[in-house]
Amino acid sequence: MKIEVKFLNRYTSYCPTQWEGETTNGEDVYIRYRWGFLRVDIDGEVVFGEQIGGAFDGVLSDEEMKEATKDKITWRE
Repeated sequence: MKIEVKFLNRYTSYCPTQWEGETTNGEDVYIRYRWGFLRVDIDGEVVFGEQIGGAFDGVLSDEEMKEATKDKITWRE
């Protein structure tokens, strides 16, 4: 079952890139991209983690993050 995120706020645009938001079920969402590793936590539990960049990568666009997580998460616009 895919997770549906209704709200997401990007609060850093530099290393590490980070987002916070909320699912349609009211759960907290935290996303972080650092050292080329993208991690998504829902209520403190890791639900997605994948190395998608190089060892020194830490900046990721919203579009790149959503593309990398699209099989696990549905993003409301």
